[in-house]
Amino acid sequence: MRILFVCTGNTCRSPMAEKLTAKMLERLNLGDNIQVMSAGLAALPGEPASSEACEALRRERIDLSDHRAKQLTKRMVEEADLILTMTASQKRHLLEVYPMSAGKVFVLKEFAERGNNLEYSEKLVALLRRLNAKKERFWEANNDIVRELKEERESLLQRLREIEDKLAVIEGSLAREIQEEKEAIRKLEEQLMRYDITDPFGQSDEVYCRCADEIAQAIEGVCRHLQSEYLGDQFY
Repeated sequence: MRILFVCTGNTCRSPMAEKLTAKMLERLNLGDNIQVMSAGLAALPGEPASSEACEALRRERIDLSDHRAKQLTKRMVEEADLILTMTASQKRHLLEVYPMSAGKVFVLKEFAERGNNLEYSEKLVALLRRLNAKKERFWEANNDIVRELKEERESLLQRLREIEDKLAVIEGSLAREIQEEKEAIRKLEEQLMRYDITDPFGQSDEVYCRCADEIAQAIEGVCRHLQSEYLGDQFY
C-alpha cells in the first residue's frame, strides 16, 4: 500500500507527516507493507525541510535533514492508494485537477475521523463532478470565440510592443540631444546643494537646535541684503 501526504511546499507539514507515519508504522510492524511518501502542490524541487520542522521532529528523535521537496505529479496520484492532504482546499484542488483520485483523497484529520465526514466527502465529489461537467459544456460552446479574442488580444499586444519600441527610440534621441544641457544642470545643482538646510524631522533635539542656528544665520544674511537694497540704514 502507498500513502501519499500532500501540502503546499513539501517542506513543513507533509514531510513531518511522512516521517511521523513511517515511525509509527515501524512500531506497529507495518513498515514493510506500507510505503509512505510526500509531495507539494507548489514545491520547489530539492528544497530542504524548514529548520522549524526539523527542530520539531528532532524532539521526537526523528531526523528530517535529508528530506528534499518534491513536486506532486500525476503519476504519484495514480500510484497512491491513499492521499492525505493538510487542508480542505488542497483536497479540493486535487479532486479538480485529478478527478480520478476521487475516493482516495482525504484531509488528514478527516481520514482520522472517517465515518463522521463521509457524507461531506461524497457531496464534495458530486459537486466537483458537476462543476467539471459545466466547465466542459461551457468551453464547448465558447471555445471558438475565446480563441478569436485571445488571438485579437495577442495582435493588439504585439502592436503595443511595436509602439513602445518606436517611442523608446524617439525618447532615446531626445535624451542624446539634451544630454549636454542636463549634465550642465546637474553640475550647477551639485554646487547649489551646499546651500541646503538639512531636514531635522525625526532627529534629536540637538539636531533641531543646529538647524535653527543654521536658519537664523541664513536669515541674518537675508536681512542684511534687505537693509542695503531696500530699506537703507533704517532697517536696524
